[in-house]
Amino acid sequence: MKVFFGNRCFCPGLFASLLALAFFALFLALGFWQLERAEYKRALYQVFQDKQSMPPRPLSEILALPAGEAALWRPVEATGRFYSDQRIFLDNQVMRGRPGYFLYMPFQPLNSARLVLVNRGWLPAGPDRNRLPRIETPPGEVFIRGVTKAPPRTGLVLKALPPERLADNSARAQRLDIKELEAFTGRELAPFVVRLGPESEHGFSRDWRPPGAGEQRHKGYAFQWFAFATTLALVYLVLNIKKTT
Repeated sequence: MKVFFGNRCFCPGLFASLLALAFFALFLALGFWQLERAEYKRALYQVFQDKQSMPPRPLSEILALPAGEAALWRPVEATGRFYSDQRIFLDNQVMRGRPGYFLYMPFQPLNSARLVLVNRGWLPAGPDRNRLPRIETPPGEVFIRGVTKAPPRTGLVLKALPPERLADNSARAQRLDIKELEAFTGRELAPFVVRLGPESEHGFSRDWRPPGAGEQRHKGYAFQWFAFATTLALVYLVLNIKKTT
C-alpha cells in the first residue's frame, strides 16, 4: 500500500503493518480489560460499603442458609466458642513488609451445629520455621463481631500441598481450602469464613483492606496500555513516511 501526499509517501511493508496491527490490538484489549477490572473493583467496593451500613446479623442465621446463599460481606455477631485445639496458620501473609500468618480457628455459635473458620488476625513469623507464634485462646463462651467473606484466594501454587500438621495439633497451610481443612479438623465447616472485626476482642493485628481496593491502580494500568498503543501508532506512521525522489 502506498499513499502519496506532496513529496512524501506513506508506504509501510506488509510484515511491519501486520506486526504493528497485532500489537496495537493487544494494547487496546489490555487497556479495556483493565478498565473492566476497575469497574468490577468499584462495584465490589460499593456492595461492601452498602452492607457495612446494615446492623449485624446473628451468625447462626447465616450458617442456617442453604449452601451458596450465604450473605457475604455482611456484618455478623455471635456468642460461641473457639475450638482451641485446632489452629490453622495461613502462611506467606505479609503486613507492613514483615512475613507472617493469618490465624484461622473453628468457631461454633450457640444454637448452631455448624462451625465456621474465623480469621483472628495477623501474627508475625519468627526466624525459626519450626516454631509457630504463641497465642492465647479464651476458654468458654465468647462474643465476637466480624464480617462474612469468601475464603481467601491464593496466588500461583506450584504444587498442591495438604495442611502441614505441626505440634499441638496446629497446621500450617499454603492455601485455605475448606475441603482440605475439613479433612484436617474432622469437622464440617461453612463454605465461607468470618473476618474478625477490629472492634472485637480475642484477635491480633487486623488492618483489613476493604474489597475492591485497587480501582485507581487498574485505571493507571489502563492509561499505560492506551499510551503504548498511541505511541506504537505514532512510531508506525513516522517510520513509514518517506520522501519521494
